[in-house]
Parts: sequence; structure tokens; C-alpha cells
Amino acid sequence: MIVILAASVSGCGAIAGMTGNKAEVCDQTRDAFTDFGKRLETLPPTDNAAWGKATTDFSAQLDALAAKADDGDLKKAITALAASWRTAGPQIAEKGDVTQMTALLREQPGKLGTACG
Repeated sequence: MIVILAASVSGCGAIAGMTGNKAEVCDQTRDAFTDFGKRLETLPPTDNAAWGKATTDFSAQLDALAAKADDGDLKKAITALAASWRTAGPQIAEKGDVTQMTALLREQPGKLGTACG
């Protein structure tokens, strides 16, 4: 999953001539996804609480990045990504259900790439 994640967001911020801080926020969001993937690799597979915390921490990080964005469309896109992770967190922490997490890791990098493109 991590390879797909990195490849899908690698183009974020690559367009020259962007105004505002779009390129910077896209790069930082891409890095946040990469760091989140690395963090997941370190978590004990049966520690639901740790997985849930990682997920909710990631949603808060995305919220902070969205708040930083000057571009309204980018802000909206990152806010939506954060909301998805916030929703997934309790399911992971309480039930160990990573189905939603798997779907988010598969879908969201492309959505971020589109918002940053």
C-alpha cells in the first residue's frame, strides 16, 4: 500500500507558476501521507487503540494543512480527506476494522493529486 501511496501523490505540487501556497501545502500533505504510512508500519498489528490514535492524529494533521491552504479548492479537498480519517478512527480503535483505512489509503492519494494538479 505504501508504494501505491507514494507513487500516487508524487506529482503533487509539480506544476510551475502556482500562486499562493498551493505547492507548499501539497508537498507537505504528500509528506504527511508518506510519514503516516511509515508510522503504520511500526504499529503492533493487534493494538487497535494505537491504530485508532494514529488515524485520528493523521486527521488532525490534515485539518491543520487544510487550514493553512490559501487555495479554497485545495482547502476543501484536504478537509474532506481529514473528515474521512476522523470517521475511520473510532472503527479502527473500537473494532480493529481496517477496511475503511485500506480503502482510504488506496483512494485518497489520487484525490490529493487531483486537488494539487
